[in-house]
Amino acid sequence: MIYLLLTWLAAPLLWWRAARRHPGESSRILVIQTAKIGDFVATTPVFRALRNRLPQVEIVALLHPVNVPLAEGLDSIDRIIALPKPGFKGWAGKRWLLDQLAEGYDGVLVLSPNLTTLLAPFWAGVPQRVSVLADRRQGSARLAWPFLTHGEAHVSGRLFRETALRALAGFGVSIDAGLLALVNEIPRTASGEMKAQVLLGTAPRPLVGLGLGAGNRMKALAPEQLQALALGLAERTAATLVLIGTVEDSLAATEVLAALPAGRAIDSTGQCSLAELPALLGELDCFVGVDSGATYMADALGVPVVDFMGPADADDQRPIGSQAVVIRSAEPCAPCSHAFDAPYRCHLGTRACISHAPVDKLIGIVSNILTSKLAAEK
Repeated sequence: MIYLLLTWLAAPLLWWRAARRHPGESSRILVIQTAKIGDFVATTPVFRALRNRLPQVEIVALLHPVNVPLAEGLDSIDRIIALPKPGFKGWAGKRWLLDQLAEGYDGVLVLSPNLTTLLAPFWAGVPQRVSVLADRRQGSARLAWPFLTHGEAHVSGRLFRETALRALAGFGVSIDAGLLALVNEIPRTASGEMKAQVLLGTAPRPLVGLGLGAGNRMKALAPEQLQALALGLAERTAATLVLIGTVEDSLAATEVLAALPAGRAIDSTGQCSLAELPALLGELDCFVGVDSGATYMADALGVPVVDFMGPADADDQRPIGSQAVVIRSAEPCAPCSHAFDAPYRCHLGTRACISHAPVDKLIGIVSNILTSKLAAEK
């Protein structure tokens, strides 16, 4: 709170300083997006829009380090800055951000607003200070909104990606149907293609990816649910299951493999780097899982996905592919996880939205997708 108070006291001088630097045209814009994988994938159209509409601008992305391998393959980003592990905590974190801004930026676009990311561009005298505005858990950050040159309020019921795209109006970008229709992007790498070939080998199709986990473990299915889902898919389809997850999901993968007939599944958990994973996902005929980074990556690659949202708010963010099927929890407490309010622990202590997940329904939808795909190929 002290930083906010000091900023208000110094505001006249800071406004004057920023006004003196007002450029004729932007030449360098910093986009601050420090959320995790799914959120990054969902906002890749923002970088594409900046590249298309402001081609003369150098686009610099300040990202959570987990997303750096994905961002390195996007030609819509010129340079990447990784957020340090401590983030923006304390004066050291704020000083670090000020040091980055000291390189000289004509504009800053904040997609991950907090008190630091809202105040630091003003302290640094950046002329164009644009941010999305939270609709939840605003706290003292709301008192920093007057220091922006443009704020784009997130509206309940609107996808966050649309709010992020609309915020580009703060840089003079025209908001039209073409801009809002930009698709999510994810790059495939040569090393990833080789890894996919090694893992999949001559496995018979169709290939169905089964997402075992989520970055926010509150969203993840329990081991017994994963086993029931895998067994149901093996019984009702001829698919080879490809188990998708990190090293942390290896135990769950072992349990799923033990429950299945031999040869019905391939364990890829922990065997692909994040940069390699898109190539593996792109080979799938369908992907089923919870609301996770892998789900959004598969969707961006055009793979049919079946996404059980559990606690997540599908109005804020969901797969948008033409073949995506989104299943919302029927529990009265859901959704409890939103774009600006994403708890990592169930406030009821029951995880009812996950424990009551409609596993049979998920199996039926995947079966229908595979049947339709087979019929279309004949």
